[in-house]
Amino acid sequence: MTSPKTAVARAVSPAHGRLAVIGMATAVLLSAVLHIRLSGQVSPIWQTLSEYVYGHIGRESAAPLFAAMCLALALGSLALLTGIARARGQGTRPVLVLLGVWCAGLLVCATVPVDPEGQARTLAGQVHNYAALTAFLALPAAAWVLTRRGRARCPWEPRRTTIRWLAVASMVSVLVVLGGFVATLVVGPARQEVSMGLFERLLFTIDLALLLTMVRPLLETARPR
Repeated sequence: MTSPKTAVARAVSPAHGRLAVIGMATAVLLSAVLHIRLSGQVSPIWQTLSEYVYGHIGRESAAPLFAAMCLALALGSLALLTGIARARGQGTRPVLVLLGVWCAGLLVCATVPVDPEGQARTLAGQVHNYAALTAFLALPAAAWVLTRRGRARCPWEPRRTTIRWLAVASMVSVLVVLGGFVATLVVGPARQEVSMGLFERLLFTIDLALLLTMVRPLLETARPR
């Protein structure tokens, strides 16, 4: 029979936590490089992160750098997913599914480019947009389910309030970005009033904070009860 001490120990996975932090830190570093090197080509206020694929660093396309950023974040998130799975707490399956959707959405965004600004919409561009939207909805949903009450010895319980506030902020940011996207379709980019790029970067920052807060319990040493 599993002892309470063993059950608590299984809820912590430092190796996966460190891998998650490395992946997320790499994504932040690559994002900073894109913002600095392409500051004269892509507006951080009006243009989305996905549009960095059409920038150039010297003579080289910035698309591989953007793809590497998405892949690094996906791999870091996958490490988080694996760490949560190792916790083996009750009700973790929905969390794993939602985090899997988040990771899959990042992979699609890394491999399928968004449509260039001002050009006709293509199937590939629509796939990119819907994958991004689905991913951004799945992450806060996963965080919310992860911290629901009633899960015994949940390592994320001490950070429940922080995680849920970040999840709410993430969802609100998604709705703002989605509203701006719909408004752009209706009135056209020339009359765009919502700063899509700015709000998407705010969403990116909130989601990184949310992910790192979710990772933190994996790095902590369990205290036997």
